[in-house]
Amino acid sequence: MPQIEASQQKGPSRGTSARGGYRLVRACLRTWIALSGRSVRLLGAERLPDAAAILLVCRPTRFREALAVLAACERPIACVIHRGDLRSGRSLVASSLGVISYDTEASAWHSALRNCTQVLGSGGIILVFAGDGPDDRPNSAAWTLAREAWVGAFPGRPPVVVPSRLFWPAERAQEVLIYVGEPLSWDAAGDTAANFSEPARDVVHDTCGQNVFALQPTIVKRLFGSVEQALRDRLAAEWAARPGRKQKVDGFRLSPFAAGTFGRINQTEPEVLMALQQLSDADLDARRQWSLAKLRAEQGRKQLSAFQRLVGWTESIFGLPIACYGLLNHLIAGPILLAFGLSSRNQQASATPWIVRALIVLGCYTGQIVLVNRAMGRAAAGYYALTLPVSGVYLWRYWWLLRRRTRILLLGVKAGRLKRLVAKTHERFLKRLDGILESGAGPLGVP
Repeated sequence: MPQIEASQQKGPSRGTSARGGYRLVRACLRTWIALSGRSVRLLGAERLPDAAAILLVCRPTRFREALAVLAACERPIACVIHRGDLRSGRSLVASSLGVISYDTEASAWHSALRNCTQVLGSGGIILVFAGDGPDDRPNSAAWTLAREAWVGAFPGRPPVVVPSRLFWPAERAQEVLIYVGEPLSWDAAGDTAANFSEPARDVVHDTCGQNVFALQPTIVKRLFGSVEQALRDRLAAEWAARPGRKQKVDGFRLSPFAAGTFGRINQTEPEVLMALQQLSDADLDARRQWSLAKLRAEQGRKQLSAFQRLVGWTESIFGLPIACYGLLNHLIAGPILLAFGLSSRNQQASATPWIVRALIVLGCYTGQIVLVNRAMGRAAAGYYALTLPVSGVYLWRYWWLLRRRTRILLLGVKAGRLKRLVAKTHERFLKRLDGILESGAGPLGVP
């Protein structure tokens, strides 16, 4: 971006070429985002001023999210990123998009400061991330760099800071949302806002503490309770595995620091808590289904004696080939009965539907016997004729068995499958929770 602005000052043709190169790279970036299964939506783009401004993204610095902002904005924006975040192939993409890289080393810092000052002085917009400090204040070096660049470009002029929020969901199918807020007003800060004094920084701090994508406090409180219970259950399981350990975990609670950490995550990266909440809901739903399946299985076992269960399992397994043979014999009669609406039991007292059913089945039997007689001879047709009614009666019997016996017996199998599902969803929930604990998003800690 600094190269683009500089080239615009040297000549219109070269500036046009630079802008064209930026647009080409941005178009490729948009195509890559679409192919990756993501979609990006910019909310409040009309709030971006046409003059110089600092676009402040109130969240920790991430290169992928900077690319999303650059791809969504129609106006060219110069993003300020630490040189350490531009490893491997990122440097080429960053240079093509006019990204300003900085470092704490003196020469690199002053070079980035000159570039930022040049962009602002030419009426451009620089993009900086607020950072991830423990006090929620914008504390990144990029933010400091932007403040110094504004004072250098417009000494004595109130800064134009546009706060924005970014929501990056865990699932690819969901949209990445970028919300552009209203430019900050410095009326409460007085004339000292021009130098980014303490009153002005308080205004920025208060704005960054408000996230339009944040979860409701009731949801965060419920999630906090789920996390507390999950950690307590895991600790109890670990202690139960140790011989002679009889200590209980009933009195263990998460510390107030953990509650504050949840609040900070909710204001900086609410998608982290949303993904954790979705896993918690899936875990709870799986536990409910498992409890219901266990209850039904217990009631089913009370309905059938041990001998009835043994007979039911035996017939369900060894009677399946006979039932399949009966189903094969009625592949012609069945669709015909369905077509004429005669497959279900008729509740009327009239015998006519039953006579029609019998005639259709007998007609199909006759046709099948004739075909077997022509293909395999009279002896085979005679044996086949004897098996037709027997297989039909057993097919009816097996259908009754599936509905009245096998279904009850399979309730225990379903309960076992749901138990494994509970273990799997709970493991996913704990794995995501451990990822939050180990990352810089905020340690929760059990006291």
